[in-house]
Amino acid sequence: MAFKSYSWSIGTTSFRVSQLNYKIERQLQLLKQFWLENPNVNWKNNNELQAKYYYFMKDNGFLIGEASRPDKDAREKTSGLVDIGVLTQDRKLTEVGNKIESLLGKERTKDNIFYIDEDSYYYLLQFLKLQINNDGLKIKPFIALIYMLEKLDYLTYDEFTYLLPLCKNKYDVIKMVNDIKYNRQGLDLDMIITTRIYEMDNYIRVLEEFRKDYPVTEETFEMIGMNRKSASYEHAYLPVYNELVNLVFHLRHNTFEERIESYNKLYGYCRNISGNAKSHWLSYLFMNYTPRNFDEKFDKEFRKLEISEVKNIIDFKRVFFEREHIIKWKVNLKEYFDLNKRYFSLTNIVKFGEDKIELDLLPKYYFKEIIDDLLNENLLEEDDYLSLFHSIVPIEKISDKYKTDISELVNEINKELHTDLTIDNINTYLEDEKIKQFNKLIDERFKDSDLLSLIDLIKDRRDSEVCSYVSDNADVPTIFEYILGIAWYRISNKEGNILKFMNLSLDADLLPKTHAGGGMADIVYEYKENNYPRHNLLIEATLSESTGQRHMEMEPVSRHLGEDISSTNNENDYALFVAPNLEERLILDFRNMRSRFYPKANGGYIEGLKIIPIDTDILKKFITEHKKYSDIYSLFDNAYKSQLPDPEWFEKEIFQKI
Repeated sequence: MAFKSYSWSIGTTSFRVSQLNYKIERQLQLLKQFWLENPNVNWKNNNELQAKYYYFMKDNGFLIGEASRPDKDAREKTSGLVDIGVLTQDRKLTEVGNKIESLLGKERTKDNIFYIDEDSYYYLLQFLKLQINNDGLKIKPFIALIYMLEKLDYLTYDEFTYLLPLCKNKYDVIKMVNDIKYNRQGLDLDMIITTRIYEMDNYIRVLEEFRKDYPVTEETFEMIGMNRKSASYEHAYLPVYNELVNLVFHLRHNTFEERIESYNKLYGYCRNISGNAKSHWLSYLFMNYTPRNFDEKFDKEFRKLEISEVKNIIDFKRVFFEREHIIKWKVNLKEYFDLNKRYFSLTNIVKFGEDKIELDLLPKYYFKEIIDDLLNENLLEEDDYLSLFHSIVPIEKISDKYKTDISELVNEINKELHTDLTIDNINTYLEDEKIKQFNKLIDERFKDSDLLSLIDLIKDRRDSEVCSYVSDNADVPTIFEYILGIAWYRISNKEGNILKFMNLSLDADLLPKTHAGGGMADIVYEYKENNYPRHNLLIEATLSESTGQRHMEMEPVSRHLGEDISSTNNENDYALFVAPNLEERLILDFRNMRSRFYPKANGGYIEGLKIIPIDTDILKKFITEHKKYSDIYSLFDNAYKSQLPDPEWFEKEIFQKI
């Protein structure tokens, strides 16, 4: 009675994938270096080499702790990258993997039809190619997702979690869309899962065996549980089963007082079930009641459960079997939800909002007319598939259905949105829509009070709380830059293109992502002439402390500002340096920059660099007092021009005045 796959997923739950962009890119870096140091060695069945790579990751700061099986851990850490085609089965970088690795530390262009970051576009191409063709599964998972989003406008999180991955082929996808469309208001997930269970012959055979008239033992549950990890996990179901039989058939007509002892036993037996299935059983049987508040109302509710109302042991076994596997499926699908979400988010065309999942604007119209044909395309043979999957090809080489006329796409958008867009200004329109979306996001989620709270959490390095509120696809230093950008956008009265000013990668929901490389100023705010001259303001952020702050930040901040002035030829440009705590020597070094010369690219020199350091308490002061940029500019400019001795300068001209 072997287990068979009833759903698909991307990656493996053995590799938890917060900061997925960073972790993919960092692994590509590490593997590229690893193979340079270990040429002409095969990965397959080479436990020694795999363990060596585990320790290579650890030595390079990618891992902490100590795995009990280093070789297995190395396989698990890289298997998701094989799934998305940036690595081969032998863990060598594919053409796609090499391309993504080559983007590290470089500016990511948006020179593609979807106007998304270059790395996101390569991930999108991978997911458009991706197919699963084994163990009864014959499906393109990402095409299935796009199909459902096009036909249903959106998916709820339950639909994405529990129903999309159950589609094993294109026919399942079409049927699932119809099931959701006509039953959305009263969608019964358990009923749909039960139907899928009875479509699999191994489950039907197991149930037939279970219903035979013989004693139920631990071996019985080993058989019907089909546990892939260890059959012993199934032993906990035997006392649950026996106590339910006692309640339903032997104590059916007893008084509540006589049944209470059995309820307490059953509750205790359910708590012995392993993993997340435990909470599902407790919820199903006890409906949020606990032994301390078992009462006659609970007893009446328990008697209304389907498993309590059966009249014979054959039906009882059927209901028990169904409930056991409904719960197993739900637990498994829930575990894979996070993986599927994160991997699909790499494409930057799927928006995972607060309560629903949608396609972004341009992809929605791009796929609208071709998605039926894409779903119905046959899967490729294995060799042809891998050749395509591991290669960089134009989108129209994946399928001729992608030969979309951009002018027709723009016309379709104009027709539905009553706009008057052209090929020349569609990107400007999309950018404006993103800015509207971003303004809505910060008004709802990043109000002044939220920013103040986050700044305190960041200063105290309560990292898990910060990531939980903002995004766990970014590390805290990246989130600090993001929060600083939003704060300065508010200070600047929301003027200018903040999405351009922030040199951060954002996902489709406009939340930050961490990458493995850098090299530019964190934020470059462009100000037109006003109560101040036209200028750029470079905002640099750090969480480093003490002497590390001076060592890490002195050179890049001055270099970024010098390169900016050399590029704009505007010596009004200046830099703002922000940290939770400022090291005194760094303040003095930045102050001394006003009397130094910095070489220009054309051979000339910049006479003095204006770098203003502030800590997060000063930033909070700006926020709480609703300071406007024109006032802040005057304060900074006067401070820069001050002739106070350097040791007194920051305290008197910056800290005290603010």
